[in-house]
Amino acid sequence: MSREKRAEKPAGGLWGKTPASRQRRQEILIAAKDVFLEDGYQVASMERLAEAAGTTKRTLYDHFGNKEGLFAASIEYGSELFVGRLPRVEDLSADTAEAIPYFIDRMAAVMNAPDAIRFQRLVIAEAERHPEFGRILNEAAFVAAEHVLRDYLKRQVEAGRLKAHDVAAWAKTLVSLTKNHEHTQALLGLPAGRDTHAEHARNQLIGLYVDAHRRDGAG
Repeated sequence: MSREKRAEKPAGGLWGKTPASRQRRQEILIAAKDVFLEDGYQVASMERLAEAAGTTKRTLYDHFGNKEGLFAASIEYGSELFVGRLPRVEDLSADTAEAIPYFIDRMAAVMNAPDAIRFQRLVIAEAERHPEFGRILNEAAFVAAEHVLRDYLKRQVEAGRLKAHDVAAWAKTLVSLTKNHEHTQALLGLPAGRDTHAEHARNQLIGLYVDAHRRDGAG
């Protein structure tokens, strides 16, 4: 293969060929995420990242292209972990009024966990210089969560429990309820505290949604 052809090969193309290589990639991303959280994106060096991962700089460059590519992959990996901690469609109750608050509460708990907040702050700090980082976090974590709730609502429509409606728009609206007072306080490092007014308003909105779209006689 010519030098030109080798240069065209996309970074990361060597991963995923075997279970061992996929496991090694995961180990590298876990180590990199820890370094980024400890040192910050700007300070973290490829030398430090390679040392923490027990590999070489050459390996990191071969697989991720550069530090930006490694951080982007770390965001994707962290987002996968985030979505993996959410309830799956099949885990949610057939009772829509019960399932939606459960999903939102679970998502808020995962999103507001200390490590998750630290990682969100890290991405936000770099988003102005690297908008792609913010886009990856939004799509791989928050939009992916919307898709879980959207698929659940779609199933409820197909099962005849809800009337046909724009489930994608409502999934986005309902998931946005997690970005509340508690989340803002956590991002700012302020003492956590319940906002009972916001909680009451959230429950009212969910109730109005369910009442408006529930089919007569459905639970």
